[in-house]
Amino acid sequence: MRALQNLDIHSLISLVTFLLCGSACAQDIFTTEDFRQDRERWTDPAYYRNNSADEMREMDTANAYGLEGMAQLGAAELASPYSYQSAWEHYQSWLEEADGGTQHTWETLPDWRGRFTGGDDRMYGGQNPASTVVEFLTPRYQEYFVQEMKSLADKRSWGANAFCFPGGFTTSVRDAEEFIITPDRTWVLGAGNNRNYIRWIYTDNSGHSSEDFQYPKWHGESVGFWNRDTLIVHTNQIRGWKGGLTEFTDQLETVERYRRVGDVLEGEITFYDPEVHVKPFHSKLAYELYTDSRPELRPLYNSCTDTNGPATKVYMDERGILNERLPGDPLYWDATDPRPWDTFLNISEERYRLYRNSIEDSAN
Repeated sequence: MRALQNLDIHSLISLVTFLLCGSACAQDIFTTEDFRQDRERWTDPAYYRNNSADEMREMDTANAYGLEGMAQLGAAELASPYSYQSAWEHYQSWLEEADGGTQHTWETLPDWRGRFTGGDDRMYGGQNPASTVVEFLTPRYQEYFVQEMKSLADKRSWGANAFCFPGGFTTSVRDAEEFIITPDRTWVLGAGNNRNYIRWIYTDNSGHSSEDFQYPKWHGESVGFWNRDTLIVHTNQIRGWKGGLTEFTDQLETVERYRRVGDVLEGEITFYDPEVHVKPFHSKLAYELYTDSRPELRPLYNSCTDTNGPATKVYMDERGILNERLPGDPLYWDATDPRPWDTFLNISEERYRLYRNSIEDSAN
């Protein structure tokens, strides 16, 4: 009994799992000592206890940890339905089908007014088992993905929010709320608890920046055209980050298509990243009209420090778990401080004074 009391929660769960079903189910992502040695099992749903990637990401809740998932093979088709080899080929083909695009005026633009909610259908893998995601990735990014799943199985998670980092391109697509359209451009806006998003989509035939002025951006650079009431978008120059199925690189390019049908803005997005994907990945998108118009529910402009505290307060501790600095810690930053720069200047001046004093003492 005393030996059991000394076991941590992960070891205890592993022991219980082994006692219940023996060696047949003892080796999975929750019990393995080294996930890298299990490569042949990475495409087996049982390795993740039939959890989807989203279910794995919810493992930090006590009632979900280590349980059998509800994922279903073939729940959503992740492969692109198109035969295009690149995003630009994809985009140019649709532009040709649209005879160069529809040149809208203020009078002919479709009505996309309103605030929408919803977003991705399978951009993060949907209800497919996590093993399905592995099949879309190159060997290096397979390992990166399974490493993330393993960290979740150990209740270690990393999120951009915790460090006040931007969510990146995929978050700007998933969390879009308003589509403000004009004859020469469309703005896509979104607001979250601690972040704000904006994308510019240029439909004025100006094209992308010349190669000499291209560089990776958080939301990439988007150009598009109209095919009557349907908006087609090509995005490149996306900064490599984390999101969607897995990490992505600066090579990522996407093609999106949007059309409003009643109270739903229907869309789709196809991802092309040859360094990450062995074949293009595809997701449906659906944004439903938000009907609650109470003023108190209007989007707000938020900085991450308004609601989440500054990034310097959150850190990875010696256990590999996210932790937060408390008052008294030398690196603590009070998020309610109205003039934090003054606080830091005073601290730095005091530290510099002590440093100079120590130098003088050493000289004497």
